[in-house]
Amino acid sequence: MSYDTGVNSNANWQVGKAICRPLGGSIALSTRPLYQGAMKLADYLKRIDYTEPVRPDLATLNALIEAHVRAVPFENLDVHAARPVLYSAEAAYDQIVARKQGGWCYEMNAVFGWALETIGFEVVRLAAGVRRASLGDEALGNHLCLMVRLGADYLVDVGFGGSQISAIAIEEAETLHRPLRMALVPIGGGLWRLHEGGWGSAMSYDFRPEAGDHALLAQRHEEQITDPNSIFRKTLVAKMRRGRGYYTLRGRMLDINWPGRKESREIDTSEDLADVLKEIFGLAEPDLNALWPQICARHKQVFPHTVR
Repeated sequence: MSYDTGVNSNANWQVGKAICRPLGGSIALSTRPLYQGAMKLADYLKRIDYTEPVRPDLATLNALIEAHVRAVPFENLDVHAARPVLYSAEAAYDQIVARKQGGWCYEMNAVFGWALETIGFEVVRLAAGVRRASLGDEALGNHLCLMVRLGADYLVDVGFGGSQISAIAIEEAETLHRPLRMALVPIGGGLWRLHEGGWGSAMSYDFRPEAGDHALLAQRHEEQITDPNSIFRKTLVAKMRRGRGYYTLRGRMLDINWPGRKESREIDTSEDLADVLKEIFGLAEPDLNALWPQICARHKQVFPHTVR
């Protein structure tokens, strides 16, 4: 079935434990070997199909954001399948650039932040909290996003499902990221809240415009990949912009947001899901047949009225 889509660092393979650089810069240990080779800006720019000159200015920043979210899908395939996932810039580069897969916030914004710094941007990594409005401060650190300083401060996030398509000045305003709107508001205590969907939208995350606690980010990363109740463990997710459409896959449900309208359809078979992953998101899930029963069970929980 087909679908209408309308600074270099080195790491070496090692036996046993491998040294990896967490996103904050200090050294940690992991039991998974690292990417072998240099992280090269030219290879990253090729991955996102960006061919224009790069310079640390707002126009380049916005162009890079759009190129990234149109070329690299947001996805949690490794987390959902309980495969090892490292909290390191090298591992994220291997995933996204070398192996041409997608990633989630810790991977997407790790690679994007590294690329921006290599170009000459001043980048600050933020420890945000998705759904802090309902979950409280325990949510802080469950999302990595970026702040870029260019005279003014800008929120930059290629890892929130690809919903943001340009930098957002950190000031109270609603901005258009067609077909979506994003609203940014101060909520007191030095915190800001980003609403995905515009003013008052329930989907939101909170952040302080200051360097995040890297230990907290690493802890939340570990929790979300190991806790069986984590949304990323329970639900297979992929999101991507294609043309004027914004595609969201949640297990067996595919939603397509167009300017002014929305389409949804239920996926009936593992073969059909494999086609969707490949043709829309450019992804392959090697363990899809083994995962299919739990994908179906989760579908019944999340979409009980659609199950045939």
